[in-house]
Amino acid sequence: MNANTTTRQRPRSLPSVTTKLATEQGNLYVTVSFDEDGQPFEVFGSLGKGGSFQYGVTELACRLISLHLRRGTPVEEIIAQCQGIQEMQPYVNPMPGGRSAFVLGIGDGIAHVLKQHLKAGEEVEAAELKLAAD
Repeated sequence: MNANTTTRQRPRSLPSVTTKLATEQGNLYVTVSFDEDGQPFEVFGSLGKGGSFQYGVTELACRLISLHLRRGTPVEEIIAQCQGIQEMQPYVNPMPGGRSAFVLGIGDGIAHVLKQHLKAGEEVEAAELKLAAD
């Protein structure tokens, strides 16, 4: 792991995108904030009512993921650790590009959202390279 031992400070404001995913426990809302380079900087999530077990576990997962992002852990490593964790019945969710994904639980849902942003960033880079070559 190439994570730094220092945590980057959060700027006053950051651009972010919120994604809604259906789960057995209700809607999971995942908000990803991006740094100046367009990379995920922190993650916020909400599932269930305040004070519930689901709400607390979602907040815990997002705080730990955010800490890793702010310390430089590669997004791919975070996705690999969270993807496939199942604590509820799978729910089908439409994803960009006309595909569908089964969301197996909180960590898996967050991994799907991070992967979606990672792929979007790669597509933007490819388009920028093509424009630069023209």
